[in-house]
Amino acid sequence: MSESIASRRRVLVVDDNADLARMMGEFIRGDPTLEFVGYVRTGAEAVENAHRGAADVFVLDLSLRDISGFKVLERLTADAPAIKVIIHTGHAFDGLDDYVKRQGAAGYLVKDGNPDSLLNALRGV
Repeated sequence: MSESIASRRRVLVVDDNADLARMMGEFIRGDPTLEFVGYVRTGAEAVENAHRGAADVFVLDLSLRDISGFKVLERLTADAPAIKVIIHTGHAFDGLDDYVKRQGAAGYLVKDGNPDSLLNALRGV
């Protein structure tokens, strides 16, 4: 395997909106420094994938159908601390950025449809 492929960050998207997750996957696939490994729609699937070592970086929505994204972040930081987590949510409020970083997230993004914001955040972790 070439070094450039081996050194790419493997990214898993955790979002219950399949269309959005697929769109983010297309953006990620277009970046040669990143590898899109797929998406999951539940917090339970995210935790399972963390235990399997499926990805280096998780893009995590806070509003999931089964488990709060905050609980998923808590589990990921406890069970798989090497995984970088970027919170990607449509629910922005004052102090959220600082709060999720104190809880172990590497970054925070508001869902605004801007692929550059997502890719820059992924490259920066």
